[in-house]
Amino acid sequence: MALTAEQLAELRSIDTPTICNAVETFNVRPHTTGWTGTTIRNLIPEFGVMLGYAVTALGDAMSERAPKDRDAMFAMWEAIDETPSPVVLVIKDMGTDPTHSVHAGDGMATFAKTLGADGIVTDAALRDLAGIKHVGIKCFARGLAPSHGNNRIVRVQVPVTIDGMDVNPGDLVHGDENGLTVIPLEIADKVAAVAKKIWVDEENGRQAYLKPGFNLDDYARRHGLKRRNPARGF
Repeated sequence: MALTAEQLAELRSIDTPTICNAVETFNVRPHTTGWTGTTIRNLIPEFGVMLGYAVTALGDAMSERAPKDRDAMFAMWEAIDETPSPVVLVIKDMGTDPTHSVHAGDGMATFAKTLGADGIVTDAALRDLAGIKHVGIKCFARGLAPSHGNNRIVRVQVPVTIDGMDVNPGDLVHGDENGLTVIPLEIADKVAAVAKKIWVDEENGRQAYLKPGFNLDDYARRHGLKRRNPARGF
């Protein structure tokens, strides 16, 4: 079931690391999965949090003489149009060199935005950054490159893995300047409330650490720990 506009707005108001912390409390997946590493970066962090339901595709921009499949490209647009907004378009590179594969520029970004996409994610490259910024769509990629190569879409709406993060069609993807995570749909309506509590708990901890004279003994007492050196205990 799609979340309400209010629920989506709540999730969009929370940073991705706190979303990850909140998801961990539900124990619905291993803590080492469900998020990206250092390969994918937010190309326009000033646009804020990206959030949307995944439309997935496999792309290849490096194969020579590979025919361009207009039907597959149109199927991708159809999937975006048919998926509840907001959408995140996730393109997995299937070519021989993702550092030279470009899967979207300002033209594709504009049409994706028109159809309801909040962002584009790829483990390859994008281009036309100035034009993409003008469109106002969020972008996560390995980086930028100037040409599109032999760009084509191969398949649509299949499971993909982006920098260690598994994404299935319809998954809820959340991202900011720290990276990306998938919010499991079965807990998506509960994550924001837990995340806000984590915010409060972490802020209380930070304020305690900043109090004049706060030291390691205070830290141990706060967390129910004992120092190994009894001479410096309580």
